[in-house]
Formats: sequence, structure tokens, C-alpha cells
Amino acid sequence: MTHAELRQSFYQALTSTYLQGELLSLYHWCVEEIEGWSKTQAYLQNDSQVSNESLARWKHVIARLQANEPVQYIFNKAHFGDLELYVDSKVLVPRPETEELVMLLLEHEKKDALRVLDIGTGSGCIPLMLKKSRKQWEVSACDISEAALEVAKRNAADLGLKVNYLTADVLSATVQLPMVDVYISNPPYIPEKAKSEIHSNVMDHEPHLALFAPAEDLLAFYKRIAVLAAKNEVKSVYFETHATDMEIFKYEMAQIWKGSITVRKDMAGKERFVILA
Repeated sequence: MTHAELRQSFYQALTSTYLQGELLSLYHWCVEEIEGWSKTQAYLQNDSQVSNESLARWKHVIARLQANEPVQYIFNKAHFGDLELYVDSKVLVPRPETEELVMLLLEHEKKDALRVLDIGTGSGCIPLMLKKSRKQWEVSACDISEAALEVAKRNAADLGLKVNYLTADVLSATVQLPMVDVYISNPPYIPEKAKSEIHSNVMDHEPHLALFAPAEDLLAFYKRIAVLAAKNEVKSVYFETHATDMEIFKYEMAQIWKGSITVRKDMAGKERFVILA
């Protein structure tokens, strides 16, 4: 089999699962990981034969993609800003909107000395991007999941960045968080009732603990974090939200937070980010 024939086979196997634009992106991701080729190199190799070893890898990857497994989990790799992170099914795949959240904080916080805590860190993408951008800051992160923290610690070690990690359940009445100046959080916020709307590559493979808000109170994490911020005299809080019912969100925050409450849109024009200051 030539590489041109393999590419056609790849598209045919996955065309019912992915959109055309997604397929092209997936193919180039796979060819880079399996063959080590750039886009240009891949097309220059059209007539070359696929080795038996490569063909076995391609078949394995295609089968996992047919099962809607995120490509980031297949290759244990995700990009976040200019960081390359290890990811697996213990953590969420970092999203572009979360990059925007980090950039929002960096845009607003100009102090040379700042203590920042990321609540619900997952892969560690948020604190690692912050630490790389502001090496003088003291950056900490917490998560309820020990498995997620192991991934975050691995990423910190791989990148040579110092982040203080701790296990914490923010919904616990006895939780103790470090004293810091700023909180940042992208907590679980998807309503349980929206499960049917979630694509299977997320629903079947990503950790539900990090996706879904408590059914009895969709804003439970946000309200608890705001309470802790007020109690611990945190100067500002940066939230990523589900981008729905923002008036309700602002009302609930106003019951807790006595400072300013600012809503910012994401690049798609949705009201997604909230800053308490």
C-alpha cells in the first residue's frame, strides 16, 4: 500500500464520523506522529510504500478514532498556547476558550509579584501557561482528583516549571486553600440535562468529574469559590463559564461578592468569562 492509498483509506474509514475539515486536520496530526512528516513531506511521499510497522500503527489509530476517542488521548499530547502537554483520559483535553481565560488574567494582572491559585487544574494547563508567562509569580493549583494531579505534576516536570500542587475539594466545608491574591478557575459547569447534546468523543472518553456540575446546583462550584475568595480576602477571581444564563450567574455572584462583576465575551462572541474584582 502506498501512502496515497493509505490517505484515501483513512478518509473512507472516518468520513462518517468526522467533518471534512476535521479529517484533514486529523490526518496531518497522525502523519506527523506516526511518520514524523510535515504536511509537505507527507504529500511528497505519496508513491512510497507504507512499512508493515507503520501500517499496524495506522490501523490501531484509525480504530480508536472510529470509536470517537480524542486524538489527544491517542497520542497523549495536547497543545495549549505554546505549551505541549501530556494528556490522558484522567484529565480534560484543554480547550481554546481556556487559553482565552489565561490571556484575560495576564492582560489584567500587571504586578511583578503575584500569588495565583488555579482551582480544578486537571492537566495543569492554566498554571503552567501562567508560570511560563510570569516566571516571577507564585503559582499554585489544586484538584480533587489525585490522578489528575499526577498528570499536572508530570507536565510541570516535563516543562521545567515550578507550580505548587495540592489536593483539595472546594465543596468541602473544611477545605483549606493557600493564601493568594488571585483565583482562576474553569470548574465543572455542564448541566446534567445537556448530556444528550455532548459529542460522544467527550461523553465517552473525558472524565465526567471534570465536566458536569452538581445536578442540585449548577453554580455550586462558582458560588463556593466566590465564598472562599471573599473569606480569604482574594483580590480578584477569573472564571470560565458555560456561557448561558449570565444574568442568573451575575445575580448569584452579587449575593456573595461585594466588588465589581465584569463579563467578557470569548472569540466566538459568547459571554463566557467573569471577573470578580
